Amino acid sequence: MRILILVVLILGPFMAWAGPDTLPEAMKKRIARGPEAYLAQMTRLIGGFGGVTGLKSEGIARYVAVERAAARADALRELLVADLDADGTVTAAEAEGVMQVLSARGRGGFLLTFTVADADGDGRAGPQELQAAADRAAEARLGDAAAAQLQAVLVFDADGDAAVSLRELQAGVAQLAGKS
Repeated sequence: MRILILVVLILGPFMAWAGPDTLPEAMKKRIARGPEAYLAQMTRLIGGFGGVTGLKSEGIARYVAVERAAARADALRELLVADLDADGTVTAAEAEGVMQVLSARGRGGFLLTFTVADADGDGRAGPQELQAAADRAAEARLGDAAAAQLQAVLVFDADGDAAVSLRELQAGVAQLAGKS
């Protein structure tokens, strides 16, 4: 499976759509489970990171980078809210102070977040630990396997121009779903 994804990533921009048999099995299953949902997600990706001429590998890579950056920012924001003295380190005492104003669910979630960030268990999440926590959040939001699955959409490039247009995507999904 990984080899097939690598082939799609490397050769995808140079291959024209040759039908459903060229798709990775995981992608076929995902589309079969919900072709409308897949089309909606990829249409947003084409519109947001491609355009009228279509989505290229670079656009997908830019989307992945943006999503990962947003995940890092979200994770850091949650933790840095507790950095009450603005020294770049969140202590257990600071975390506890912030937890007092959170709901029960919020306290539990924040305690888990802080505990995971404090990787060495010394009661302090320093700058390197905060960055590592942010990096883990980015990987959790959109990991390498998910990024490879997004890149696999390039297999729908029917005209070989290294971009997948909305029409190519729709035609490929319809063919896969047996609607053509």
